[in-house]
Parts: sequence; C-alpha cells; structure tokens
Amino acid sequence: MSTAFFGQQAGSQPRSTEDQLALEAEMVSLGGDRVDLLTNKQRQYRMQSLSKWGEHLTAFGVERVVTHLRTIRRRIERGKAGRNFALLTPLTLLPPQVTAAAAVRTVIDSISCNDTLHYVAMDVAEKLWIETMLRRASKRELYSYKRVRSTKRQRMASIMRMKNTEIWDAKQRMASGVLLVEMIARESGMIEIVLDRSYKPARRVVKASDECMRWISDVTEQQRLMTPNWLPMLVQPRPWSTPLDGGYLSADLPVTLFKSGADVVAAHSDGTEPFMTAANLHQTVGWKVNGWMLDQITHAYDSNLEVGCLLPRNGWPVPPFPKHLDPDDEGVLKWRKKARRIHEKNDKTRNARVAQAKCLWVARRFASERAIYFPMSLDFRGRYYYRPPHLNPQGNDVSRSLLLFAEGTPISSEDEADWLRIHGANMWGLSKQDFRARIDWVHENQLQIEAVGRDPWQHAEFWMRADKPWQFLSFCRAYQQFNHQGYGYVCDLPVMLDCTCSGIQHYSALLRNEEMGALVNLTRSEDGPADIYRTVIEKVLAVLRSSDDPIASDWLLLQPDRTLAKPCVMTLPYSATRSAFYFYAFNWALDRSEELFNSKCWVNLPGAIKRVHWMARILHEQATSLVQPAAEAMEWFRAVGRIAGKADVPLRWRSPSGLLVNQMYPNTREKRIRLNYLSDVRLDIRCQVEDLGLDTKRMGNALSPNVVHSLDSSHMTLATIHAMTHGVRNLGGIHDCFATTPAEMSQLRDSVRATFAQIYSDDLFCRITDELLQQIPPDLLPSVPTRPTLGRLDLSQVQQSDYFIT
Repeated sequence: MSTAFFGQQAGSQPRSTEDQLALEAEMVSLGGDRVDLLTNKQRQYRMQSLSKWGEHLTAFGVERVVTHLRTIRRRIERGKAGRNFALLTPLTLLPPQVTAAAAVRTVIDSISCNDTLHYVAMDVAEKLWIETMLRRASKRELYSYKRVRSTKRQRMASIMRMKNTEIWDAKQRMASGVLLVEMIARESGMIEIVLDRSYKPARRVVKASDECMRWISDVTEQQRLMTPNWLPMLVQPRPWSTPLDGGYLSADLPVTLFKSGADVVAAHSDGTEPFMTAANLHQTVGWKVNGWMLDQITHAYDSNLEVGCLLPRNGWPVPPFPKHLDPDDEGVLKWRKKARRIHEKNDKTRNARVAQAKCLWVARRFASERAIYFPMSLDFRGRYYYRPPHLNPQGNDVSRSLLLFAEGTPISSEDEADWLRIHGANMWGLSKQDFRARIDWVHENQLQIEAVGRDPWQHAEFWMRADKPWQFLSFCRAYQQFNHQGYGYVCDLPVMLDCTCSGIQHYSALLRNEEMGALVNLTRSEDGPADIYRTVIEKVLAVLRSSDDPIASDWLLLQPDRTLAKPCVMTLPYSATRSAFYFYAFNWALDRSEELFNSKCWVNLPGAIKRVHWMARILHEQATSLVQPAAEAMEWFRAVGRIAGKADVPLRWRSPSGLLVNQMYPNTREKRIRLNYLSDVRLDIRCQVEDLGLDTKRMGNALSPNVVHSLDSSHMTLATIHAMTHGVRNLGGIHDCFATTPAEMSQLRDSVRATFAQIYSDDLFCRITDELLQQIPPDLLPSVPTRPTLGRLDLSQVQQSDYFIT
C-alpha cells in the first residue's frame, strides 16, 4: 500500500485563520452547488414539487383550490347547468383534496418549463386518471403496480390490465385538465396563462407568475446560503461565549451551539455553565486522518468489497440470466427471485452508499492536514454531537477507524499497553469478558495481529471476523507498531470504553436501587462484568424451553443469544414499547435465518408475523420484570407529562450540567394527502397545521427519555471537564462512550466514575421531580401518581467498580 499520506502529514504546515476562512467560503460554495445540482435535476425530471419551495407551494395551492373545487363538484352532482359540466364527471370520482393535490403537484412540476396549456392540462388529466384507476384497484393489483420497475409505458400497461379500469375520452380529459389549471391560476396566483406569439399560430402557455418567481428565487438563494457543506476546521473553533456565538470563524455561517431553541437557552445562560465549558473543551481536541487506514478502505471500496459496514461501491451484482434454460424452467424463477432481492437491496442501501462515498471524500480532502477540529453541537437535552457529518468520531465503524488524535501520547508502561489490548479485544467482540481475559486473548493472537498490521490483505480472513473489523484493523496496525518500537511508542489511536446500558445505570442511580445497580455494574464485582442482556436472554430461553407452544421450538431453532435482547433492553429506558420490540425481534430473526439457513426458515413463510409478536411479548415481559423499579418510574414520568400536556404547561428542569431543558411539543396536526401514482409515501403532500396547546401524547411519552438523555449528557459534560483538568488532552465521546489514548485511559476512566458518583451524591430524583411538580397546576396535583420509593444503593461504590465502563 502507498505511504504517501504519511509523508504529506509530516510535511504539512500549521494552518492559519486565512486558510480556515477560505475553507468556509468553499463550504458555502459546495452547499450552493449541491442546491443548484438538485434544482436542475428536479427541473429536468419534472420533480420540482419535491423541492423545498415546491412543497410549500403545493400545500399553499391545495389549500386555495380545494374549497372552490368542492363547490363545483356539488353543482355537477346536483345536475346544475354550467360550462362543460357534462364533461367534468372525472372531477367527482376522487375526494376533492386528492384531486386538488394531484393537479397542483403536476402544475408545480412544470412551473419552469413554459409548457402550453394543452400539454399541462392533458398532463393533469393523465395524473388524475391514473390516481382514479389506482383507487379502484385491488390490493393485489396495486401491489403489482408499485413493484413495476420499468418504463412509464409498462406502468400504464399495468393499469390497463386492471379489472375496474375505464377510459376517459379526450374531451373529458381536456375539459377537466383545463378547468383545474385555470382554477389554480385564478385562486392561488402561482401561475398565469398567457398568449405566447412566438408560436405560429400563437398558443396559450402556463408559466409562473412574476411574484411567484421572485419568491422561488429568494427561497432558493436563501437555501444556497443556509445549507453549507459542513466540514472539519483547520484551526481550533471559536469558543462559545453564548449559545449563539462560537464555532466557525465566519459570521455569515448559520450556526448556533444548539440544533434548536438556542435563543431560549441563551436567555437562561451566562456562558459559564458546565455544558458550555465542556463544548469548548471538546473543540480544542485535534484529530487527523489515518492515512494507512484510508489506503486499506480505499482498496476495499475500489474493489467493490463488502466488509462490515462498508458496502459495495457499486452495489451487489446481479448474476447473469441463465440463457441456457427454458423460460418456464424452475431455475429461471429462482434467478428472478434472487435478482429481485438484489435490486431491492441495492435500492434500500443507495443512501448509505452515497454517505460512505462522502465520508471517503472528506477523508481524502483532509488526509494531508496535521490537525483538524470538529465544532460541537448540542440538542435541547444537552447531548453532544460533532457538527460536520459523514467523517467524525461519532460515525460508524469506517468513520471512526479513519480518525486518529493529532497529538498522541507515548505508551510507557505495561498498564498503558493493556488499555490498547483491551480496546483491540473489544473491537473483536469480547467486551463482556473480564479485562484479564481480553488482555490474554490479544497475547494469544499476537502473531496474527502483527501479521495483519504489516499486510492486512494477506490475512483478511482473520480481521474480517471481528465485530468492528475496520476499527480492529486500525488496532492491529497500532499494536504492530507498538511491538516494533516498544515503550515510548507515541500512540494516537483512540481507545474506547463504553458504559453498561447507561439508561438502566441512570435509573438505578436515580432510584438508588441495589438490584438494578448490580445488573449494570454500579457495584464492584469479583466475578467479572455483569451482563444485563445475557441475563434477560437467559430468562427468555427458560420460557422457551418450558413452553409447549410450537412457536417456542421455531425460535429455539434460531439459537437466540444476547444480541436479540440487547436493542430491546437498551431502548427500554427510553420508553420503547412492545411494538418496538417486535421490529427488533423481526430484524434479528431475518439476519439470523440468513446466517444459519440462507433464509430458508419460518421467518420468510406465512405466519411469521404471529411468531414475532409472540416473541416480542415475552421479551417485553422478561425485560420489564427485571427492571421493574425503572418501569414504574417511567410510568410516573409518563403520567406527569400527560397531565402537563392536557394543561398546556411546558416542562422545564435544570440538568446537572447547568442546562435548562425545555420540553414543549406543540400540538401539530399533520394533514397528509396520499397519492398512489407516486408509489412512495415519502412523496405525499404534507402540511402541518398548528393547533393551540401541547401534544398530550408526546409530552407524556417523551418526558422519561428526555430526563435520562439530560442525565447522560450531564455525565459526559462533567467527565470531560474533570478529565481535561486532570491532564487528559485527547478526548472524544458518543453520549455514553468515552475515547482517549491508551496512556490517558486510566485517568479518563477514574474521571468517568468519579463524576457519575458526584452527580448522584444528592437526591437527584427528588430534585428533578420537585421541579416538575411545581409546574403542574395545583388543582391537577391530586391526579399525579405517588412517586416511586427510593432504595439504599451507595453510589460511592461506582468509583471502585472495575466494569462501570467496559
């Protein structure tokens, strides 16, 4: 592999403010180019109604047209006299809002083309006819239509084969289309019909009104300026003095510290709160692109390989058609089914493959920089995010493997080297074993690890088996270099430790519950790390083995393990319902059946939905019974949120990080008009209408997860400040996951444990619940359930827990 990247990094010079300002100008230019490219593509393919301005114009036009369309419909249905009423029966076959939506969307799609009135009217009528026929189709016919992947002519042929299809004559089409176009022009003012004398003879054309064009131009220009292509910085970001001022150097960039609600936070912040301090500290950490890993990933990417989360660059290839077989042969049918699955898989992963191409583009763009920096962003709960997307320390396995700390620290002892080994074992998939077993595993496999670090593609069968293959490969390179150089090796590889099911950890500490705390390593254990996911799946397996239901045998056939329980238990503290458990179980069963039986299993046969629901119920029951105190607390928060929603009272509480969290979900009623001919629910017409008051359901369901998120973000805040004031220079984080160099991990681990104990040294549960109850109107307080009782867990034990982060 090439070593050019290392030479570029070593020879590059520190960047100046002028370099950064030039980069930010490039960001704005790239964002504008992206907007222009999308705009031109939408114009070319007549999809302008899908643009930002197109969505607003469509919703506006539908609101203006639908009332007048209802009036005409009533007159036609009553047999009243009117111009061309006898030809307008197609307007009575669909609900008026659907007719208006199809017409307005079609007109917006041609708004920049200056098409003739005849062409636009016939296009509107055609869309109306297609929608009408699809509304009459059976479920099977509609399913077949939406699966057609070919040309417009083939889709129209599919409609013509439907049982209830009828043909409208040309006069009906023209009369209906012209009436709708004229109504849109008259009632909305978006378009106008003018006589164009450049045609011989002169023709009437449909074009956007001057006022509409000015509005579109203004919106597009604003969009070009407001959607820069966010990139890492070449110099340290400006410190945040307020939530409204900091980050990138240019004052023209539309950036605030918070994704939303920055004005509210700024009004209740003086700039010295811990959440501001931690954001500024994170921004001072320098990173750089791992040139060696970029070479390896580029090799796999250019070779169209699938490795871990790296998807094939060009998608999965479709096998050649078996020309040697007769068209009716069973082998041809198997080929068609396989080809269809591959096409569907390629379609579903298109966005993911585009995102990974962008990630690699950013890595190449900054490969020669000695240091890059990531401006921070927070959500309203205080959770930290790196603003530049695609390549950042919070990305997927590929993204994380491509980043190193700009200023590494030397490994000078065996204890520090062990943190590197533990990280490697974690990336392999041994994070639930004790530390000694992980270290021993690396020693036992040292020869293979070093061989991978020297030549990964000669030993690909080894490292590709890891849970996180790309980060494991990055570890192999660092470990090979360490063994080659010995003590004093300056290691810049981020090594990570992750909290154990942090949602349950926070609930255990809030409620001071000893039983739950022991399940998530809040207490010291001599028997290795506790694994709540394994505990849950063992209870589930006990139910399956003792059940006489044949469904139990079907699930045992898939060999359930902790990976089935993990997403369910992880999301339970965030108000995950049994429906969420169903989707987790179904996706797990699909993957496991593919792994064990090549999808030839009950998961792909009729009756699978019933079996998955059966398992979802058992998973929910067993997980909830194990963390019953947390479930009761979640229900209490849910009840308080519902009461506040009914009373139209926003809820606020001050998190331990000093952030005033403001939960306010307006009661927005989304009006959706679904058009079948678009064959994609994402392209429905949606317009949100805000009602007075709050959304009671969302206020209730969101309170518990928002409280927990505000606590784990506070933990990240205080741990960052504690660690970096005690000598840690390199630090990254993903909510409840902490990264630093091996030489600094001992201090970071101590800081994480100490600050968790500090947060819960007082009765935090009573403080937060008191704040919430003070905002409930007095006359509604009797309807609030009794608060959960607290246990006697001593949170100071966390500081001696070896596996609090593991």
